[in-house]
Amino acid sequence: MNVLILGAGEVGFSIAQRLASENCNVVVVDRDPQLLNKVADCMDVKTVCGHASLPSILAQADAANADLLIAATTNDEVNMMACQVAHSLFKVPTKLARVRETEYMRHEKLCGRDDLPIDLIISPEKEAAKAIIKRFQVSSAADAQDFADGRISLVGLRVPPKSVLAGISLKETSEALKSDIPVIVVAHEHNQKWRVPSGDAVLLAGDTIYVAMAKLHTDAFMDAVGLHCKAHASRHVMMVGGGHVGYIVAQQLEAMNVSLKIIEFGAERANWLAEHLENVTVINGDAMDRQLLEEENIGEMDDFLALTNDDETNILVSLIAKKYKVEHIVTLVNRAIYADLIAQIGLDITVSPRLTTVSSVLSHIRKGRILGMSSLGDGSIEVLEAEALETSDILKKPLREMDLPEQTVVGAILRGNQVVIPDGDTQIQARDLVLMVTRSTSLATTEKLFEVHLEFF
Repeated sequence: MNVLILGAGEVGFSIAQRLASENCNVVVVDRDPQLLNKVADCMDVKTVCGHASLPSILAQADAANADLLIAATTNDEVNMMACQVAHSLFKVPTKLARVRETEYMRHEKLCGRDDLPIDLIISPEKEAAKAIIKRFQVSSAADAQDFADGRISLVGLRVPPKSVLAGISLKETSEALKSDIPVIVVAHEHNQKWRVPSGDAVLLAGDTIYVAMAKLHTDAFMDAVGLHCKAHASRHVMMVGGGHVGYIVAQQLEAMNVSLKIIEFGAERANWLAEHLENVTVINGDAMDRQLLEEENIGEMDDFLALTNDDETNILVSLIAKKYKVEHIVTLVNRAIYADLIAQIGLDITVSPRLTTVSSVLSHIRKGRILGMSSLGDGSIEVLEAEALETSDILKKPLREMDLPEQTVVGAILRGNQVVIPDGDTQIQARDLVLMVTRSTSLATTEKLFEVHLEFF
């Protein structure tokens, strides 16, 4: 596949890196030569320096032979115009555009075959907000992702010191939980190294795991491991930062009848938030001001959301909230360089617009019967949601006899309306919706298990 990526920032860089690793022919365009040098140093791609929407620059980037254009610059109008130019002059078949301005996204008729030729609008802020709300809904979880139209959940959590899970092997999980909740651990992090574990792997306090289960069992599972969920309407939440991400999150929390306070540093933005949010307390102030935090009862909060546009500020205010023993803290982090640091300093629950956007883009461009895709942990583990057809190679054998790629596991199966948590004797049937968890290095091999063979037609 020939892919043209406009913008070499955090989002564009990450998408280019992932697609280049999958042997796509990638060209990256940006006006900043330093960003392009970084791209060229890290991956085998072509780079073009210039204004992303100019016909001459797109021609230099070989847009005429591109199968896919991803416009991910920081300027909405440049991204939209680039899609128009790529469509009108170069006939690029598929075009994705990053758009931050909510007013553009509110008008569904703006994009279409006879309008702006954009096949998918990418909003890192919207994707991040969606991830934050999922973590809020399972408040003691480090991550929560839904699949199969919300019927299957992957819950990520750090094993507490006195948890029933600490010190046991994965094959003893069901016995340790003392419940009949069917679950399977599909990813395991120990000493900052992620892997898809075997049944003999032992969980230790401080490790992070992802557990697959039926969505309806999520609350019971969290109770069983000693991580209780408080009802939304009775929770008190403090949010720092009312920018694009913060506003989207605030709207959804307001709809849940959550008691929410927002601390916003900019006076103009604070006034705007106060005008557009009805049942939210908006405070114009500095979240680093200890007196302000104490006046607003930070110690009595159930949740603390650090959602400013500055990573360093988010990390620092999250550490302050941790000092006041706020139980559930979510930290928004854009830059990849902080990924390892924040885990080391004890900030367990983070959201990366970069990673959530990459997952969304990859999910959209997948071919065949791959219906959805997401990343776990540090991005080295992938989750695929795929439909098994009559000719798929994954059928007709018990899972224990399947020659699955290294570090690959079937996490859950949706068969009709029933969620099946598989064991070694489970056989996948045609039309099953299958949740596969695998290393990113085994992704292509895993996808081939669901390829549609000629005889299907």
